[in-house]
Amino acid sequence: MPFPLHDGGAYSLYHSALGLVNQGVDIKVLAINTPKNHVDADCIPLHFREKTRFEFSRLDTRFKPRRALINLFTSRSYFVERFFSAGFNAALIRTLTRERFDIVQLEHVYMCLYLDTIRKHSQAKVILRPQNVENAVWKSVLENMSSRVKKIYLRIATERLKKFEMQMADKADGIIAISAADAGTFSEYAPGTPIVAVPIGFDFSNIRSYNIQKQFENFPVFYHLGSMDWFPNFQGIKWFIEEVNPYVRIDYPEFVFRIAGKNISDWFHKRQDPSLVVDLNVIESQTYHEDKAVMIVPLLSGSGLRVKIIEGMALGKTIISTAIGAKGIPYRDQENILIANTKEEFSVQIKKCRDSIEFCKMIGKNAQLLAFEHYDCNSTAKSMMQFYEGLLQTQVEKTV
Repeated sequence: MPFPLHDGGAYSLYHSALGLVNQGVDIKVLAINTPKNHVDADCIPLHFREKTRFEFSRLDTRFKPRRALINLFTSRSYFVERFFSAGFNAALIRTLTRERFDIVQLEHVYMCLYLDTIRKHSQAKVILRPQNVENAVWKSVLENMSSRVKKIYLRIATERLKKFEMQMADKADGIIAISAADAGTFSEYAPGTPIVAVPIGFDFSNIRSYNIQKQFENFPVFYHLGSMDWFPNFQGIKWFIEEVNPYVRIDYPEFVFRIAGKNISDWFHKRQDPSLVVDLNVIESQTYHEDKAVMIVPLLSGSGLRVKIIEGMALGKTIISTAIGAKGIPYRDQENILIANTKEEFSVQIKKCRDSIEFCKMIGKNAQLLAFEHYDCNSTAKSMMQFYEGLLQTQVEKTV
């Protein structure tokens, strides 16, 4: 679902569609509307509905213990199984029988559940655009999980997920990975499938008039904005609050960390104190960013490309991130981002920001230049178009 624009998946889908529309491409978006990212139809902006002929089908992807248990006695991964819907499959068939498409692009590996339906009802080239290497994300989660029972179950589900990802990568006509690292992994999974790395793009038109100086009025404000129902986010922020925050305050007792985002659980609310502030009712993310200078992204697991880091860079923020969080971004540590992987390193970088507003202005300015150079949605759309045209030209040559 490309809305609301509160998480990386929504940003990725929305801006890839917007970039293609800007290139004059006739597109249709068919989405699934899940409880996690539920959106009412009247909340979809009219311009997007019209330009993409937007349509959605509801699907309940919530974790159900009974179904998860039954799934153990099959060969499928429960991660994948949750995303099949007879209603969505029917909507897909209606769309494919009414219209002819050159390209059908699947915006997540779980959507490959519908690959056979697409092949049956369309001659289009099928492109997989995975948001992450999903099994790699879950493997990282496993390494930091303490529950033995959950570990056993997740290990089985993750192994099955990897097998599914490898099979689907081989069956797709092409893969558009969002980072070079992910492209390398999928190349190993499917050596014969054409693959290109095209990062997530952004519409920077509303950012260029953004008041970048406001963040320095109450300097320094340290913060994180992210979806707390994505486990790697929750895991990383939990670690920061429990391990890093107390360590930073030994030599910096005035340190305050602010967090906001979608689906913040009671775990965070219960731990609020003078050093931890949970901000509620964030309606528009850019407004929340505006008066804050230093964004902290302490990810311990994950794959793909972190949308919030790119957004923060475009807004001229000083980002302090782990190497895992910044993976896939062509950054230079101490030039356009600050890398920290331990509580000691986070403490050093935080105090470095506190002690020099000029240092933060330099990092933020360079970060903005990096974002504008590499992540404009019109440029990324052109790269995607070149990939499509190459695949279609190959098809024509084979036919001739």
